[in-house]
Amino acid sequence: MDKIRVRFAPSPTGFLHIGNARTALFNWLYAKSIGGTLVLRIEDTDQKRSTKEAVDMAINSLKWLGINWDEGPEVGGDLGPYFQSDRLDIYKKYTDILVEENKAYYCFCTSEELEKKSNMQKTLNQPIVYDGKCKSIPLEDAKKRMAAGEPARLRFNCPKNETAIFEDYVRGTVKKESHEVGDIVLCREDGFPTYNYAVVIDDMLMKITHVIRGEDHISNTSKQVLIYEAFNYPLPKFAHTSMILGSDKSKLSKRHGASTIMDFKDEGYLPQALRNFLALLGWTHPEAIENMRDDDMIKAFNLNRFSKSPAIFDMAKLRHFNAWHIRNTDLDEITKLFMPYLVEGKFLNSQPTEEEYAWAKKLVSVVRHNCVVLSDISKYVPVFFENDFTLTDEMKAIVEKEESKKLLLFIKEKIEAMNELEDASIKDMIKSAQKELGLKGPALYHPIRFALTGANEGSELSHVCELLGKENVLYRLSKLI
Repeated sequence: MDKIRVRFAPSPTGFLHIGNARTALFNWLYAKSIGGTLVLRIEDTDQKRSTKEAVDMAINSLKWLGINWDEGPEVGGDLGPYFQSDRLDIYKKYTDILVEENKAYYCFCTSEELEKKSNMQKTLNQPIVYDGKCKSIPLEDAKKRMAAGEPARLRFNCPKNETAIFEDYVRGTVKKESHEVGDIVLCREDGFPTYNYAVVIDDMLMKITHVIRGEDHISNTSKQVLIYEAFNYPLPKFAHTSMILGSDKSKLSKRHGASTIMDFKDEGYLPQALRNFLALLGWTHPEAIENMRDDDMIKAFNLNRFSKSPAIFDMAKLRHFNAWHIRNTDLDEITKLFMPYLVEGKFLNSQPTEEEYAWAKKLVSVVRHNCVVLSDISKYVPVFFENDFTLTDEMKAIVEKEESKKLLLFIKEKIEAMNELEDASIKDMIKSAQKELGLKGPALYHPIRFALTGANEGSELSHVCELLGKENVLYRLSKLI
């Protein structure tokens, strides 16, 4: 079997969103699962809408998401160029072949004429296809008119009475009659190829074996099938994945939380959590596993596991995955991901010492179980930096009880005798307080927590003491004794 080659081909007319990020992920997973090659191609022939900013954002989004490509921009490869705008000479070569073989012709109809015709077809409830007015213009006459400066589009001379047929991993056999496709435009008046034309040339020359993309491309695929056949080139295999809908089953939009990929980064989502979430939008693990690392997905990925039913974008599920990955990612790795938020909050220097990093690592080990997104850490850190907090009246009433005063004094004296505050020694100290003072439950834990944190709940007290350090613990206890 020839080596599997897939591609992700974004159009840089906007930023990378959930839908095209999922397409990129599915292609990446398939290439990884089968030892294939992933090609990144930038489809920038829409010169009016394509921007360098969008190209850079797409590339940076893929890098952050953890999707690496084997050929394409910044990587290179033998079958480039990988920007369509750099491939115009290639398209021209194949255009000349189609024209000489009478499989394409030049159309001089104006935009106004074409709009009038399509409006009439809509009124009569007819397929919106070109009527072939310019098909009879001799090629030499067409060339003379263009040489004289008359603008022209290149149209496909769509074969009559044929059926465009392709097999799809998700949809099965898909058919469309050629008269429903019509003489589509292959090249615009400015010479740039249209999407349906350029994508066929590129996929042929880049030896793409499998095309994995959203179901919104199904109507395009029938057009592309006829162009492949015009070049007598075998079709790639297709898999058109289901649409993504919002939680209310309507078209996915920003109100459902469908921001750009870099927005998810800024909000504190982990790339591995987003990969996990995206993989399950229209695909299922054969063992129904949901919380997955990359290896789980790659080992199980199969094009026959796609669903026809629309996938539902559920922000609550994404948050669940993110919290799971925060809890289960290697401590060093997750600490590094949390660090920008600690630096931004001025809780940590941008170039921390070994001692400061060790403290941050301990902090993350304690509070990460409470974090759904990375930015949540900012809720749990201030307590370790703010010594002079104010207790509520209810907390004061509890702390000022005689038994609470004895407890806090006992704790203070024990801590003064310690060289270092460690988890085990703090737990032993609290157990001895329980035994000697006869306190348990809220009567034991609440006064200590209120005195040390000014909060009703939080991390385990032994961890709080470790993170505060001996000096801060003694200072906070002294204020209330």
